[in-house]
Amino acid sequence: MSTSSPPKSPKANTHKRDTLVEQYSHNEDEHGTIHLQRVVLISIDPNSAEYVLDWALDNFIRPESDLIVLVHVRILEIPMAPYIDSTGYMDDVAEERRNESHGLLKTYAAKLWHKQIACKAISMIGDPKVEIIRKITDIHADTLIMGSRNLGTIQRAFLGSVSDHCVHHAPCSVVIAKPPEEIVHKKGRRRSILSRFSSSTS
Repeated sequence: MSTSSPPKSPKANTHKRDTLVEQYSHNEDEHGTIHLQRVVLISIDPNSAEYVLDWALDNFIRPESDLIVLVHVRILEIPMAPYIDSTGYMDDVAEERRNESHGLLKTYAAKLWHKQIACKAISMIGDPKVEIIRKITDIHADTLIMGSRNLGTIQRAFLGSVSDHCVHHAPCSVVIAKPPEEIVHKKGRRRSILSRFSSSTS
């Protein structure tokens, strides 16, 4: 395999709202057969992608025998005021979100390609809880690896937890990679600063 730049990958829909952004393979034998033993689905988002993939590479992935399926789910946004014609605005937002999702997936798929790890990167639209479970079933994943958003009690009550839902409903093993301490402390520090600012101005 050349290490200069990734090969161009086919772009095809695996579901009516799924887009195959990248696809890399490796380790073909003399007959062109690739021997893969596990399918590992890794769900990423801009906040968790780096530490989740780093954890998976350090602790779980077997480069010679795993197929890694990277997925990112972007939420389908609905206009808050249906009586306003917001078609153009929504189209622009959808295009921006699509580009962000594809860019995120390409960045981390390339990281796997450079390590000669078989990979598919798929961008999806919808409710992350529903779409991740659907994709696990579609590809017969052996394991799901994902991050935790570390929601507070109130946020968890209103928004729910994608990771909690997947733990209880996924038909495969689920691994939750927790963020490094420095990320947790940084997030907590930002919250405390905002809390003090809000209390001082109220």
